[in-house]
Amino acid sequence: MKCCIIGLGVFGKNLAIDLAQLGAEVLAIDRREENVSLIKDEVGAAIVMDFEDTTPLGRLAINDMDAVVIAIGDDFEASMAMTVKVQELGARRIVCRVLSPMHARLLRLMKVDRLVVPEEVAARGLAHSLLMRGVVEGFDMGSGHAIIEAAVPKALIGKNLVQTGELFKQHNVRLVTIKRKEPLSFGKLLTGSDSEIRRRTLGVISLNEPFADDDVFVVFGSEKGLRLFLEENGGD
Repeated sequence: MKCCIIGLGVFGKNLAIDLAQLGAEVLAIDRREENVSLIKDEVGAAIVMDFEDTTPLGRLAINDMDAVVIAIGDDFEASMAMTVKVQELGARRIVCRVLSPMHARLLRLMKVDRLVVPEEVAARGLAHSLLMRGVVEGFDMGSGHAIIEAAVPKALIGKNLVQTGELFKQHNVRLVTIKRKEPLSFGKLLTGSDSEIRRRTLGVISLNEPFADDDVFVVFGSEKGLRLFLEENGGD
């Protein structure tokens, strides 16, 4: 997959790095040389470009990209100009960071494929973690649904899906996977350092896999169903 990220602030930089780590071929663009320098070794290519002049985009095979993300977070005019230009160049899919309600309205009129407000996404995730017992992370899926990471409820420790299936079904909650703590390395045992707890994802969970005391569930469901599932089963 080929992706172009335009704008390398906190959002754009982390998105570019995450995509590259997931195997995407990433072209990262920013008008600030220091931002490009920070990311050049993490992605396929990183270039400096003056956002006031969109002409150089025409030399970058934008139409070959599977997705172009306009991640500019501090310049309405530059964001709009880049969006118009990549549309003209035949971008297959365009994702834009939204700067204001007016910006969002204009982008919808332009039929941009996806609009993103990073601050709203982060706030919604934090809301899940604050309001639901045991939640360490939350991801809003829209329409009142979410995927959350939560400490295994106490009532489920030592049991498995065969024994607890009805509890999940009662609130229409689905167990996606489990994140399980990895054993400490020999070095950490010597130093006594456990500040960085590493977890591995178990993948598709076997029906007979027992839930361990320090497991983290990754579960999907409605916000209400998730909250009741955790509360009624004694999550911390």
